[in-house]
Amino acid sequence: MYIGITSRRYKAVKEVGKIKMSVGVVAYYQRMQICQAEYFRQLLKPVT
Repeated sequence: MYIGITSRRYKAVKEVGKIKMSVGVVAYYQRMQICQAEYFRQLLKPVT
């Protein structure tokens, strides 16, 4: 009984970890895209 509960809890923790990892990766790429967009916007500004 104890082993069953432990393995179930481990699986639940593992799933939550995967979800957090996925969200973190998506957020990272979104930030990278925003930074790239801002960089090119600055680069393409006319020089005055």
